Amino acid sequence: MKLGEMTGLTIIEKIIKSHTNASDEEIFPGNIVWITLDLVTARDYAGPQVVDLFQKNYPNSKTFDNEKIIFTPDCYPYGNDPKHAIDQEKIRVFAKEHNIQVTDLGSGIGSHLLFRRGFTKPGDIVFGADSHYNILGALGILGQGAGDVMLAFAMKTGKSWIKIPETVKVILKGSYEWPTTSKDLALFVLKKLHEHGITGQAVEFYGDYIAELSIEDRVTLCSLITEASGMIGFVPPDELVADYYKQFNVNTELIKADKDAKYFSEIIIDIQDLDLQIACPPHPHNVKPIEEVLGTPINSIIIGSCTNGSAIDIQDAAKILKNEKVNPEVRLGVVPATREDFISIHNQSAMTTILEAGGNIFGAGCSTCAKGQYGLTGGKTAVTLTTGNRNTQGKIGPADVYLASPVVAAATAIQGKIAKPNIRDD
Repeated sequence: MKLGEMTGLTIIEKIIKSHTNASDEEIFPGNIVWITLDLVTARDYAGPQVVDLFQKNYPNSKTFDNEKIIFTPDCYPYGNDPKHAIDQEKIRVFAKEHNIQVTDLGSGIGSHLLFRRGFTKPGDIVFGADSHYNILGALGILGQGAGDVMLAFAMKTGKSWIKIPETVKVILKGSYEWPTTSKDLALFVLKKLHEHGITGQAVEFYGDYIAELSIEDRVTLCSLITEASGMIGFVPPDELVADYYKQFNVNTELIKADKDAKYFSEIIIDIQDLDLQIACPPHPHNVKPIEEVLGTPINSIIIGSCTNGSAIDIQDAAKILKNEKVNPEVRLGVVPATREDFISIHNQSAMTTILEAGGNIFGAGCSTCAKGQYGLTGGKTAVTLTTGNRNTQGKIGPADVYLASPVVAAATAIQGKIAKPNIRDD
């Protein structure tokens, strides 16, 4: 499309249009428009730099709206090291000066808290210092990671620019059964989208099986769009999302793409009887059926991250670990995504099951994305398997890293090598 040519709009184009003063004719892929933001956030990674830039460039200024800014320290655990403790304090001091809310350490991953606690809703645009903020597309929210300068400007003005992306329509065809999970789906889709090429593009997911996916499943599916170099993944909001937001007394607009929306491309992905998948070193898109790597020795296992740290994910692992023991050659750690997930696994006895099996439970927050986070238990010879979203060489340690579902992670913890779960009737 070019300036002046009108056609139906995709979901992301509709959301952008509702947040800009640009004319209808200016809403087309590749064009850059100014938008008004519903929420601006920062965490203990990059957040301190955002504070420094705000104070340097806007001395003695107020933020645009203290109720539309949240600090979510979630990367670096309590007492990790003096530098991060000082950085976290800088965030708290700035927040207190400007009467800004802080979801402090132990609350959990910022992107998850935004929908867990109703801070944002479908149709909103949210910018934050997190390259996986695009997982919010699972609930019809336009979430984007942003740089320090952009976030400081956004905290001052409540505005930013955005380049309208091309949109790829992805149709999932077929279905699968447990122990295949949404992580296997996400990894398989990641491989297909990487082969197709979606750099800088948005993805809308369709297909009958979408209705079977829980909100946590949809988050997992959308979380790996970053690893395919995409801008964001969208699951069109449906009655499941609308019902979810009733707890916050929010009436949810079920945003749909226009029937004549113009897509850059369309791809059908066959997921019928999908089996267990695993991402192998050195890239997340190096996805293979688990049979190709069965028996690979594993030393460290982490269940967590914004991709698979929900209570449902951890309960899946607990089903496999029940009445079993972690292999003595393996270190198993579990990191709940949020405090709410932590409470849930406690109430459902999953935490007890994991501890009795020989696993370890860490505080709610991020894990296995970057240095300083929970789960970096590897070394030059210690091979890691994680339910996270990154296994790029050197990102979380010098040794090999594999990505898999919580089910596979639990089975591997028992065997001490990459394994399929032993499904019991109990």
